[in-house]
Amino acid sequence: MLAPHCIERMKKLPKILLPIIIIAVAVVGFLYLKSTRPQATPKPVAEKIWPVSVFKARLTDVQPSITEFGTIVAGSVVELRPLVDGRIVKLGKNFVEGATVTQGETLVVIDPFDYEVEVVDKKAAIAEAEARLKETRSDLRTQRQMLQIAKSQIRLRKTDLDRKKKLSARGSLSQKSRDDASIAYNDAQQSVQNQTQLSERLDARLDQLTAALARSRAALSQAERNLSETTLIAPEDGYLASTVAAVGQRVGSSDRLARLIITKRLEVSFQLSRSDFGRLAGTADPKAGPLLIGRKIKIDWRVGQQSFRFDATIERLGAEIDAASGGIGVYARLDAPDLKTPLRPGAFVEVSVPGNMYRNVLRLPDSALGTDGTVYVIEKGRLSPRRVEILRRVAKDVLVRAEIPNGTQIVTTQFPEIGPGLRVEVR
Repeated sequence: MLAPHCIERMKKLPKILLPIIIIAVAVVGFLYLKSTRPQATPKPVAEKIWPVSVFKARLTDVQPSITEFGTIVAGSVVELRPLVDGRIVKLGKNFVEGATVTQGETLVVIDPFDYEVEVVDKKAAIAEAEARLKETRSDLRTQRQMLQIAKSQIRLRKTDLDRKKKLSARGSLSQKSRDDASIAYNDAQQSVQNQTQLSERLDARLDQLTAALARSRAALSQAERNLSETTLIAPEDGYLASTVAAVGQRVGSSDRLARLIITKRLEVSFQLSRSDFGRLAGTADPKAGPLLIGRKIKIDWRVGQQSFRFDATIERLGAEIDAASGGIGVYARLDAPDLKTPLRPGAFVEVSVPGNMYRNVLRLPDSALGTDGTVYVIEKGRLSPRRVEILRRVAKDVLVRAEIPNGTQIVTTQFPEIGPGLRVEVR
């Protein structure tokens, strides 16, 4: 028979073994599950493909234009003043502010009465001078004939005197006859001298009258010119400005009646920046003459929705350089401007100056150029860097020179991770 304490211990044994058995079963089950679990195989990391935009390379010749803004100015302005004094009796139909006039058109007529009278007076003076000259010539011809007669008489008197001297020496002639012949010879000599002096006086008078006739004719020419200048005409085609004349107004040669802006001398004034001027100067041919002179340019004048285009030729550079900006002043003359065109001095215009010619270059979008001056091309689906020579920028593009064949795809998408060897896809 078991002792009571043993029986008590046997009753407690299942309570002790049950937790141990549960723990053991759990451990065995965990180990079984761990040993029989499936093994996970790691997948390889996929390479990222970057979407990019591209531009196909194309070698070409480019001559970009330099765009500036300028102002139309009057290259030649004529101050219209009366050439003679007088009262205005008529104005031309186009003698108004802003009117367009053509060469030879009548603008102002001054009362010609006084000048017509002066012309008549000068013509009368010429007629009088011609009559006196005719009379003097007639007197001179007569006097020269008298001189010839007097010279003939002196030869006869000389012959008579010589004969009587011989007769007197032989005693065949009285002394008185000899003296009378000598006196007659002396009288003939004196007559020749008087006739010669009178002829010389008539010659001098003829010269005086000839000079007087020349002065009268010059005075007539001046009077006729004054008469013709009573009509003020337009010397060139142009536009009238600052007109102040009126019928009945008395004017003098110092009074300004209007200003005539010559159409043929309309010019555009603009400035070239230092960089643009230097770029053009660097390629100029020293044998071609003054820099920029003779270069053709385009002018665009925009008025609302309307645009007018003109051709112009650079004629000269400014006399001074702008100290603030360093810009170079340029003046270009409009080629054959039309009188019907509303273009006037003061108009603000856009000027296009042909730049230098760049041959066999690439014109790329600005976004294709990296910060270090590198572009990326696509080779076998990956990026490959190319160094380029930047020539100049044109609007949003850039002109470069590089050894990149035609048709090569050049990346125009820039992103922070861009670099050689990246795999890309054209989108």
